Amino acid sequence: MISIFSLILSSALAAPNDAATEPDADDNKEAAGARLQFMKESAAKYDIRLNGEKKSKLNLVAEPVLRWNNPVSSVPDGSLFIWCGPDGRPELAAQVFIAAGTKDLWLHEFQSLSLDTFTVSRGGAAQWNPKKPGMELAPIEGAPPPAETAVQRLSQMRKIAADFEAADDFEGASRWELRLLPKPLKRYGNPDTELLDGALFAFVHGTDPEVFLMLEARGAPEKRRWHYGLAPMTAYALKVSYKDRPIWSTKWRKPPFDPDEPFYILQYAP
Repeated sequence: MISIFSLILSSALAAPNDAATEPDADDNKEAAGARLQFMKESAAKYDIRLNGEKKSKLNLVAEPVLRWNNPVSSVPDGSLFIWCGPDGRPELAAQVFIAAGTKDLWLHEFQSLSLDTFTVSRGGAAQWNPKKPGMELAPIEGAPPPAETAVQRLSQMRKIAADFEAADDFEGASRWELRLLPKPLKRYGNPDTELLDGALFAFVHGTDPEVFLMLEARGAPEKRRWHYGLAPMTAYALKVSYKDRPIWSTKWRKPPFDPDEPFYILQYAP
């Protein structure tokens, strides 16, 4: 039997329609501000801790790194939040948004960016506990060595990111080429560690993130190399290529979503 929750999620993940969603008549600055405040408060209610001996707490970046909508798929408003580890590296991303076709049904779409596992709780109750890392890193063959200065490394990362291409497939019915946001959502790194520098990029549909690309300069000072990692921010099928060579893909995942997996969607009830 299909649950009500599954039907709600199916609606939220429905295939895009041809017409853009018209803004509500009362969608003024005050209403938009109230929604943003609600999104920030709902994200702040999660307690997220890395698994392992120390159980380090992940820190929420209080302001969303992106405010977005997706008129093609009828999502009128959403924000992207990230939680970072003690070293400042993004470990978790979550989109908080209004379900398509509704005015007040909120969904939280989570994706692990971590090389580890963690536990997500709210009000003392476990909400999500992925059993495997959400991302794998691999060296970028042929990439130049990381540059000496932060400004030069950012230029390198932008050039490397431009060689990636991504597309998603809505319910097997239509293919959408995704657009790379040229400005990273988050920059991080520490020259005193093996993670010298890094940036979180997003491929978007409109302004809605669908794929994350992480670029990191890693390794001992004399052996540092550029690495990349990819992670989905949608349940639909995705394909990514680098310099026209396919390197990564995901299948279409349907509700109910598995809380043991690195991608998860839940209905938010205050």
